[in-house]
Amino acid sequence: MSDINQTITPKWLSELQQRSWEPEILLSGIVLYGMFKVPGLLDEFLIFFKLNIFGNSQDIDNLVALFKMGIYWLIAGLILHLICRGIWIGMVGLSYTFPNGIQKQKLNYQGKFNDKVNQTPSYELIVIRLEKISSSLFSISFMLFMSLIGGYLFFLALVVLPFTIIYIYFDIGFSGTFFEAFQIYVLVIVGLAVIALIDFISLGYFRRFRWFAKIYWPLHRFVSVLTLSRFYRPIYYGVVTNFNKWVFFGFLLIFTLISIFGAGSITDTTYPGDTYSRLELWGNTRGYMAYSGYYDDQNQELPSTRASIPSDIINGDVLRLFVVANITSEDVMMEHMSLDSLKEVYPDTASLALKLKIAKSFFKVYLDDELVETGMWFSHYKYHTKQRGYLTYIDIGQFPEGTHMLKLTGSNNEYSYAEIPFYRDITIFPPGIPIQQEQDNKESDFQPKPFGIRD
Repeated sequence: MSDINQTITPKWLSELQQRSWEPEILLSGIVLYGMFKVPGLLDEFLIFFKLNIFGNSQDIDNLVALFKMGIYWLIAGLILHLICRGIWIGMVGLSYTFPNGIQKQKLNYQGKFNDKVNQTPSYELIVIRLEKISSSLFSISFMLFMSLIGGYLFFLALVVLPFTIIYIYFDIGFSGTFFEAFQIYVLVIVGLAVIALIDFISLGYFRRFRWFAKIYWPLHRFVSVLTLSRFYRPIYYGVVTNFNKWVFFGFLLIFTLISIFGAGSITDTTYPGDTYSRLELWGNTRGYMAYSGYYDDQNQELPSTRASIPSDIINGDVLRLFVVANITSEDVMMEHMSLDSLKEVYPDTASLALKLKIAKSFFKVYLDDELVETGMWFSHYKYHTKQRGYLTYIDIGQFPEGTHMLKLTGSNNEYSYAEIPFYRDITIFPPGIPIQQEQDNKESDFQPKPFGIRD
């Protein structure tokens, strides 16, 4: 009687296993191409989320950082997979071109050099080894990505979502006894996560003791569901049972440390290369930084999420100021503005006129520490940056040529938005002379029109 637990491999599966390199290479190339584009899309998602949905949220920063870290691991693994497959294809070609392999007798090496040649494996054995390594790299890459995402889902379900629900829907302040109880709860969750992480890195160390395995089983099942481990558990068990355990343990330990510090570095990095830069004099402190996102003509890929002006060099007497609208600023505006006085003028509290009146009363604009009067405020949508916001125009005719600092604040200077340096250039159109008059004067002298003047 045959063993019912024994599985007979179907013929189609056997053939597919032998030709698995074909879909592996195809998927590696397609996925790798797409993965290089994902980090930029995640940055756009983060900006959109903060502007339109929740405002400044460290949890979303952590989620995006972990996604990026997982994608970087996936990219690294797929690149190594393609490199190994390239070497594998080369060795397959060599095994066909030189069926006799290395003809050692023709080398006529002596001593240890000859021993080294004798230790060189055959082409067929090298091909088989590379086949195993390549397929393992392809699978392990997805296992690392899924384990990172699963780790965040664990904290999302047990910490982030409860915090958000209690804070938003139940309006319970995080202070006093409740805050202390929530801190204890978070510490318990972190402790459970640490136990599960140690078990993951140590290749299931806690599962090898009979008495402890019974206690650990419910926790393991609970964590497995939240971290979606069922999608990568077969890969994990297969690698643990077929590779050197100490090597895989060291790899998982390095993977965990790099992922933790790497995700933290991604969250804290403002500009590319900040983590590794050894510059000591350079800094990006507000008020001393001419951030390119403040200027519409310089940085359309990563614009400011606060405010912007047309350029760092302004010609003429009018400065156009665009203030980006976001959830955080609207909450502050509604919290610090009394609508009673405005309702007398605008009875309909939902009217757009009232909302723009709030914006005009809320935002304060300073030029060189001098409060300036702004004109009407308008709702505006910047198509090239896909940003909603408020637009106004500022008369800067009384300010001399040179460098100036625009400061944007709100709610009686309690909320600081941006500090934007710019240079006012009046060499083309001197103050006090209308543009048309300047043009007529030049034409009367039969001189060509200066650059920048249109018919």
